Amino acid sequence: MTGTGAPVAAIVLAAGSSSRTAPAHKLLAPDAMGLPMIARTLRAVTASQATPVIVVLGHRAAEIREAALAGTATGHPVQFVTAPDYAAGLSRTLSVGIEAASQHDVAGALICLGDMPLIGTGLINDMIAGFASHPTYPGAMPVHDGRRGNPVLWARALFPALMQLAGDRGARDLLRLHGPEMLRIPAGPEIAQDFDTPARLAEFARLFAGG
Repeated sequence: MTGTGAPVAAIVLAAGSSSRTAPAHKLLAPDAMGLPMIARTLRAVTASQATPVIVVLGHRAAEIREAALAGTATGHPVQFVTAPDYAAGLSRTLSVGIEAASQHDVAGALICLGDMPLIGTGLINDMIAGFASHPTYPGAMPVHDGRRGNPVLWARALFPALMQLAGDRGARDLLRLHGPEMLRIPAGPEIAQDFDTPARLAEFARLFAGG
């Protein structure tokens, strides 16, 4: 819960075609325990204080949905929505997720990327707690060694602007505008570590051997 009494949603973006790892789809790639990447990402998100958790689907939606459910924490429902124009770019996928979050009584939304499975529950909760203490901020971002990364938490006041974005730039333009005013949350190097090339998928296949 935030200082406004409303929770923060988590939006997991999982609609892309994963063209850089074709023919393999990165979100379906298994780790050392056989858990698909999207499920590993969802395991941390659904164990956090974020609610609701919304997953935006697009390319190979049915397969991604089935894989995602393998990582859902017990008793934590996940809302799946589909971005019909996901091929138009990340911004349209984000817009669909924000629109879904706006239907709930939330103070903001944490935007998570499906191919960043190293983001832990602790960081997610730290970001939500930090924003709860500063509810008038435009949002919160994790920072490591002076550099920002993902996920990014946006206050509800910016939902309309987020839904108007276009192209494949995500919210970069809004970050440039509002970034200086956003709360900084100390984090580790995982905030800049995604898995979107064949070499990185090979690395992911060796991770999480302990469970």
